Amino acid sequence: MKLLKFITLALISSLSQQAFADIQLTVPSQVSLKVVNGEIAKQQNSLILKDGKNQIAFQYEGNYRAGGEVNYFTTDIILITFEGNNQDYTMSLPRLRSEKQINQFNEQPEITLTDTSGKAVSFEQGKLMKNGIQFNRDLVAEAAAYNQTDKPASLHQPATIIVPANGQTEGDVAGQMLDYWYKKADEKTRAQFKARINQ
Repeated sequence: MKLLKFITLALISSLSQQAFADIQLTVPSQVSLKVVNGEIAKQQNSLILKDGKNQIAFQYEGNYRAGGEVNYFTTDIILITFEGNNQDYTMSLPRLRSEKQINQFNEQPEITLTDTSGKAVSFEQGKLMKNGIQFNRDLVAEAAAYNQTDKPASLHQPATIIVPANGQTEGDVAGQMLDYWYKKADEKTRAQFKARINQ
């Protein structure tokens, strides 16, 4: 029982320290943020996000010249999900100069995400699509519904539940839980786990 309490306290402490870590995401001025981690976007251009998995929905808004006229455009709503970890990140988009390029971008958006050192960061990408009239969309509800699917960039993750099997003790279950969270943790958190156990 004491072991289970110790592991629980260690996990809560480590996870709470991670919860206070922040990352910054800088996006181009052409990006119109719509939903950030399940809430209506309150900021544009530079976001302070939690350390860990983040999801944003946005549109690329811009203009191009054709035949002496300025044409304004707005792309489909794009959804990206990425794992942030104690760094600042920058999103980059290509310059769109024609209707053809805009259509190509809508079909297959080219987005780059880099960390502080300029290294490419992997992310998942999807779209929030709706047929018919596009006015007064409830994008928070759409993102929540999207996240219940297995589509790319969805936050849907099946719950992992550890149930004691016949003959298992609380210590066995606690050990499995510790192994599970240790494997999920980053190197800094693993070091904190080890330091607490060695105290």
